[in-house]
Amino acid sequence: MRSVKVRDLEPGQTVAGDVSNLHGQVIMPAGTVIAPRLLAILKAWGIAEITVEGNLPESPPTTAAPSDVTAAGGPEEHRDGNDPSHPALVEIMNLASRLKVKPADLPAKLFSPAAARAASQSPATVHPRPTWPPLSAEFVAQRAGTLASLPTIQFKVERAINHPASSAADIAAVLSSDQALCARLLRIANSAFYGFPRHVEGIGEAVRIIGTRQLHDLVLATVVLAQFRGVDPSLVSMKSFWQHSLACGLASRAIASLRRESNTERFFVAGLLHDIGSLVLYQQFADRAQAALQHHHNTKVALDESERAIIGCDHGAVGAALIAAWKLPQFFRDAAAKHHGQGPQSHTPGTAIVHLADFMAMALGLGSNGEEHLPPFNSTAWNLIGLEVSALGRVADQVLEQIADAERSFLAEGSGP
Repeated sequence: MRSVKVRDLEPGQTVAGDVSNLHGQVIMPAGTVIAPRLLAILKAWGIAEITVEGNLPESPPTTAAPSDVTAAGGPEEHRDGNDPSHPALVEIMNLASRLKVKPADLPAKLFSPAAARAASQSPATVHPRPTWPPLSAEFVAQRAGTLASLPTIQFKVERAINHPASSAADIAAVLSSDQALCARLLRIANSAFYGFPRHVEGIGEAVRIIGTRQLHDLVLATVVLAQFRGVDPSLVSMKSFWQHSLACGLASRAIASLRRESNTERFFVAGLLHDIGSLVLYQQFADRAQAALQHHHNTKVALDESERAIIGCDHGAVGAALIAAWKLPQFFRDAAAKHHGQGPQSHTPGTAIVHLADFMAMALGLGSNGEEHLPPFNSTAWNLIGLEVSALGRVADQVLEQIADAERSFLAEGSGP
């Protein structure tokens, strides 16, 4: 066994001890046979030197590393699709390091061999037999009671915005009937979320400056934030939950802006709502949700898989069912249903944006819906978005610049702006 600088490694040498990244995550277990693809991974993570054993064989293997140590420590074609050498994935993790996200703040050991082994086992081995009959997402959403309908003010604002004869003054008059909502909207209008060059004094001015379509989506966001109360803190911290949701919304908005999408506010709302099904599960079926979280914790199996095994549906499907009950656009339903979606048919550009935003928010350590491990990174979704890898730094910087102000603006209690 001897130490070798990564620049001097040759294909065919065998790793003598586990190789970890700066977060303590095992990216290459002992016994791995070095292949060209794995050399690229070591260089991408900035590993300078590793220990190897034996001598270089006369005929180095030309195949990739064994299937049990490829693609995030799991089978090459495994469901999660996490390829640790994918340029976007490497860049996101490097951003987490550059922006000084502490290892304890990272919600996953992305390349844990134990996680890969658990995820690659048969469902009968990985998933405990549910002790409850399976529930449909629609049934769970119906059980949400008063949450299954949005407050009247949401529909009044929507009706005023959609009426062909409505003016900005008419819409402002409707909003003025809810002073708490007006206060929240003015806080948002005067925050870094918009960055207007002068102070917005009244709701009428906010309507004119923000625009009716964007205003509709912001009203929706503030109304939804006020809906959920009484979630057991042993299941999830509401502060952490909304921080993650806001971070996902901000990242979705930033990515959509880079793509020159119209009405980037709807991407913010889609990101804000993507995990809303988790709160319904935590409120209405706390015992089953707790069992799913525990299974996720113990086995490292993705939370949505654990939920389907134990509850019968996952938080994405429940969120989509609730959004359907709210009669919101299909765009928001799809974003909730598919933010962890896998496979080439799973994503549209819109849902792909929310998927990437969710992954970035988790990697940057900005809150959580209860998940302890990074969700799968979908390279098909990345390809649909069509960004340069270099753009990810701008997205991360923008989110970190705005997150504290967004929390103050959207979550502050009281009626004052």
